[in-house]
Amino acid sequence: MFHDPDFTPFTPRETPSFLAVSRNYLENYAPEAYRTDFFSAKGLWPFFPRMHYVVSPELIEELLVTRADAFRRDDIASKALRGPVEGETLFFSEGAEWKWQRRAISPAFRYENILALVPFFVRCAQAQAAEWRRLDDGATVEITEAMSRTTFAVIEKAVFGASENFDGERFIAALRPVLGSFAWRMLAVMFRLPPDWTPYPGLLAARAGSRFVHEATAKLLAERRARKEETRDILGLLLSAKDPESGRVMTDAELVANLHGFLLAGHETSAVALAWTFWLLAKDQASQQRAREEAERVAGDGEVTPETVENLVFTRQVLQESMRLFPPFAALGRQPREDTTLGPYRVAAKEPVYVLTWCLHRHEKLWDDPTGFDPDRFAPEQAKARHRYAYLPFGAGPRICVGMGFALTEMATIVATLLREFRFETVPGHRLELAPTFAMRPKGALPLRLTRLSRETPVTRTERQIPA
Repeated sequence: MFHDPDFTPFTPRETPSFLAVSRNYLENYAPEAYRTDFFSAKGLWPFFPRMHYVVSPELIEELLVTRADAFRRDDIASKALRGPVEGETLFFSEGAEWKWQRRAISPAFRYENILALVPFFVRCAQAQAAEWRRLDDGATVEITEAMSRTTFAVIEKAVFGASENFDGERFIAALRPVLGSFAWRMLAVMFRLPPDWTPYPGLLAARAGSRFVHEATAKLLAERRARKEETRDILGLLLSAKDPESGRVMTDAELVANLHGFLLAGHETSAVALAWTFWLLAKDQASQQRAREEAERVAGDGEVTPETVENLVFTRQVLQESMRLFPPFAALGRQPREDTTLGPYRVAAKEPVYVLTWCLHRHEKLWDDPTGFDPDRFAPEQAKARHRYAYLPFGAGPRICVGMGFALTEMATIVATLLREFRFETVPGHRLELAPTFAMRPKGALPLRLTRLSRETPVTRTERQIPA
């Protein structure tokens, strides 16, 4: 078990604050959320509805699994996210519309399709390693930015199948203000103001970025349709996807919306999860060395392959523990379709219910030493002894993230590839602050120092050239 003051980077507020909503809304999760099962509170504004907060695995199972049809996505987060995420996506759809989209999309994310993408994951990690090898030994890198570029390279090739003239750097730059707008949009919704028109810092940049991302995604789709040939990337699979029950296929608008959603979920959340993973391994050098030795055993003198990636057992445990301490999403919301109960608690139709993932993963009654870093928590024996819904970085139930297997395989491959080339260390004097927006980002930089290891991994392509 490894401990560090940075693993508890703020003190929960006894009284919620509007200022904290735009700065670090995790501060508003009451201290009782880390030790109770369920509590309710009046909204921050007098006319705002009562809100309910769930941190009990049993109640989470009822909410998200056994009675999932009785609850829809909550109004607050839905209104705040409609902008960063397009409306026709699987993320927002409900009822029959959601079911047919899920049935059509799911086959693209079958495990055999994900394994076929492992060589792309390796090449994207090697491209990042090639950039780092040009730096002086002991150089400092901003790991969040580096992982953002790496995971976007994965999205470019493994999801979009983008051509070599695709401007990924401009795409990433356009995404930043879009993702950064979430906390401000949430604040506008809480004041019952229209989030698309309420002034906030970066509004115009977010609008322009959203417009560019939509247009670039639509252009990518048009180019792929024009090519005609079949490919194994995710977009190629989606172009031929249909609902096995009705035979319905996706319109271009639905495809663009879902590609936009995959871009946000598959790029941003994987980027921050990888950044936290390398940062935690830099803190805990023993775990870093253990993961490195596993990668060397699995890959030998070659690369991680579709046949060997499953053997990265400890590496996956590291990723799981990283997403426990710093989950990609801090909470997820639902709202009852009509007045109902959740366990013994009454919940009105207008009252949202939030699963506080951040607090659940640090709950004093569910985890031994909840703020310590210990990848062995996820060893098979320990994981089996824990309630299935005490840990949910990808959600749970029918709406569990469709790309979960993709993300875990991608991240394990990237970690194993980079650990074989570099030692990661923290920068003395840096203190962590959080500034979560769409995902669990740090405030400012998350710097790490790199030391090249003696072994050299052959890189067949240089710069950011990834095989088509």
